[in-house]
Formats: sequence, structure tokens, C-alpha cells
Amino acid sequence: MNTKEKLELAIDHLSEVGYFVWDNFVSQDNVKKLVAIANQGSQSGVFKKAGIGKQALFQLDKGIRGDYIQWLDRNNQSEIVQDFLNEIELLKTSLNENCYLGLKDFETHFAIYPEHTFYKRHVDRFQQNAHRVISFVLYLNENWQEGHGGELALYFDDKDEKIQPVAGRLLLFRSELEHEVLMSYRKRYSITGWMLDKDMSLTFLP
Repeated sequence: MNTKEKLELAIDHLSEVGYFVWDNFVSQDNVKKLVAIANQGSQSGVFKKAGIGKQALFQLDKGIRGDYIQWLDRNNQSEIVQDFLNEIELLKTSLNENCYLGLKDFETHFAIYPEHTFYKRHVDRFQQNAHRVISFVLYLNENWQEGHGGELALYFDDKDEKIQPVAGRLLLFRSELEHEVLMSYRKRYSITGWMLDKDMSLTFLP
């Protein structure tokens, strides 16, 4: 299946089911490079403990989520990171052209879950700042096996789905869907982000 066919399938699944799994969105070689960049950032101290909520409601709570994050933007000097940001920009544009979602921008970060950490059930679309429309997660976990945990569970009215965080896989889902990261029994890497219906510099607006 070529990229155009994958994109058409992604659009159909997002509209009809609410999520889409895109395997081999990036190559295994690029996965290795992105993990190396994440590890370098983690060792240099640029990763920070992730919190919950936004702006005045932001708080840290290890009982809800246990990951560490590093925000990514166009100032990042890594060519491989820039390539990924360009791919997401193209994907955002394609979704806009075909689904009329009004997407204006996106925000994204590396996420590292240490062993025995998780992120309890939640939604990405904040009530006080409801500009996240499409969530995306690129998984960077080589040789991941079912017993390692760390699945992303999506909750629907009539069923639940569990997505394995295998290397190179991109998960797209509607940001209002309830979901959680289940307990991970080994270090878990991803790039997580959100496509927004406002310019990122204006997301403080209601």
C-alpha cells in the first residue's frame, strides 16, 4: 500500500472509527536515530517531568502519569527531527484538505516512560482550552513484546482497543477520545503530539 492509499485509509478510519494505526510511518533506521536523540536529551537534563492540566490548572502527579518529556519545535537542530516535523505538517495539511478540520498548527514532544510507569485514563482535549483536534503518537520501541506492557488503550462506548507501541508505528486518534497508557514494564519511547485548530501561539485563547 503506497502513501496515498494509506492516507485515504487514515482519513476513512478517523471519520468512521475515530483512530488509525499507520505501521512503518518512519523507518527502523530513523527510529534508532530518534531514540539516540531522546537518550542524549534525557542524559543532558532537558527532559522534564510531565504534568497534567494546562496553564493555571497545571500540576505534577506521579499517581496519574509518570513520563518525562522534551518539547520539539523548528529550533531543534536535528535533521531527523526536522524531517519528522515536516512529515506531520504534510499529514496535517492532507487531513485538512480532505476532512475540513480547520487545523492550523501542531505541538509535539518526546516522551519517555521509565519502567513501571503509566498515564491514567484521560482525554487530550482540555475543557478550558479545547483546541486539540487530532492526537498522534509515533512509537520508538525496538523489539517490543506483548509482555512489556505500555499499550495505549482507547475507550469507546461499545468496545476497548489496545495499541502495541511498536517501533515505527504512528497512531492517530480524535483528541476527545478517552485513552490511557497502560503500565510499562520496560523503558518506553514515543513522540506524542496534537494537531490544533488554532495557531500554537494563540492556544491560551478560549
